[in-house]
Amino acid sequence: MSNDVTLTSTQKKCVTFKPKGDLLVQGIPGSGKSTILLARSKYLQEKKPHDSQLFITFSRALTNYVKQLATKNGIESIDAKTFHQWGQELLKETDYPNTILKLGKDRSEIIRYAKNIVNKHGKKVSFPNMRVEKNEHRVLLKFLCDEIEWIKGNGIISRNEYLSTKRTGRGNDIRVTKENRETIYDVLEKYNEILENDNRHKGIDGDDLARILIEKADQIPDSLRPDHVLVDEAQDLHTMQLKAISTISQKSLTIGADKGQQIYRRTFTWKKAGIDIIGNRSKYLKQTFRSTRQIIELANDFQEKDTLFTKDQDYHKAQVPEIEGKMPELCLCNNKDEEEKNIIEQVTKIRSSYPDDTIGIIATTHRRLEQLEELLDDKGFPVYRIKDNNADIVSPGVKLITYQSSKGLEFDHVIITGLKQGSLPYKAPSPGDDEEEFLSRERKKLYVAVTRAKKTLMLIATKKYSSFIQDLNDNYYEVKK
Repeated sequence: MSNDVTLTSTQKKCVTFKPKGDLLVQGIPGSGKSTILLARSKYLQEKKPHDSQLFITFSRALTNYVKQLATKNGIESIDAKTFHQWGQELLKETDYPNTILKLGKDRSEIIRYAKNIVNKHGKKVSFPNMRVEKNEHRVLLKFLCDEIEWIKGNGIISRNEYLSTKRTGRGNDIRVTKENRETIYDVLEKYNEILENDNRHKGIDGDDLARILIEKADQIPDSLRPDHVLVDEAQDLHTMQLKAISTISQKSLTIGADKGQQIYRRTFTWKKAGIDIIGNRSKYLKQTFRSTRQIIELANDFQEKDTLFTKDQDYHKAQVPEIEGKMPELCLCNNKDEEEKNIIEQVTKIRSSYPDDTIGIIATTHRRLEQLEELLDDKGFPVYRIKDNNADIVSPGVKLITYQSSKGLEFDHVIITGLKQGSLPYKAPSPGDDEEEFLSRERKKLYVAVTRAKKTLMLIATKKYSSFIQDLNDNYYEVKK
């Protein structure tokens, strides 16, 4: 997005849509969803100068990017936050006793503690059989963490509701009986009890934050409830998070989403989230303005291999743009050293010809990004880890980012790494995860990465090559010699 962006008639209708009620803007990568949200923010500032507004994103990297784009495009002091940042701030205004969020490893350790208590002192304890030969305790813990996230994310608050609700998104490899569900809910209750009463672990599960905000909404001062809320990449939020946003916003809610980029396990309907998208309140953008014809042809063909998504009612094939460019390159390497050699060669070539462009290097892990940062820094390239809250995303240079955090961003040139079996797709789905859904999400990670590129794209695979390489149509790429 730049100062001289020209909006299409459909985009303009989204930007100037009446500032009251809900508006859903869905679209393919590069179709202008973020551009529309930022332009609508500016429109609201001009039309409703005394109204407050908030921009919510699913990641810190995207929050940072939105702020930088807003500054670049003359949008005054945009307030952008992740859902957890915003929710935690609001919770401090209520009478809820704890505001410390338990996420990631902290959360897993408390669930482990709850599981062990139930296992030792519970009656008729019956955990599902994980059907693994080793690391059964670790696999069971991961299963319990995922199940508790699903329960909380769907707003289930009673044992009877959990026992009677059809569980979607789980595969057939792990059978979960009624007795298993009873024990899982015992662990959940013990986990909640620990969060509430144990001084060592007091806090809030990140997935409870939305429910608590809804319950305490009447305690939040109107001065802290934004008149207008804009949400980017909403497809990776939970139902309850969207419902909390809808409940607390006062006048309008504008949502940008693309189910084709949904890389986390999420099942929701807009109606269940309390969002009204009937009639002209829902818009779909099929045209991309970011990438070249060559990049989109490769991306479209690869996405069509995802038969689970192509059967979805929200699937729309991207229109092939008229912008011409270089054919994407596939580089096949024997090992990590060869991969690094090709990365250096590609960055050197781009920097010598296009010193004012951005180069996004995408990897599967932060550890790999640390190694690449050291490598590129030693060669004297301007390199930025986008994990850092204040990392410069929009100015020239090399930007290092994971597949997950790349969503919503764009770069002039993209180098995709980590295309190795066991890395992408990951070696195995989580316990109880549906294998077809797992592969669909892994495929979407690569689709997202490919569609970050504006001008050129290089994909680097190392032996043993990712199975996704076979799904890339060789009519749409060249093999680097």
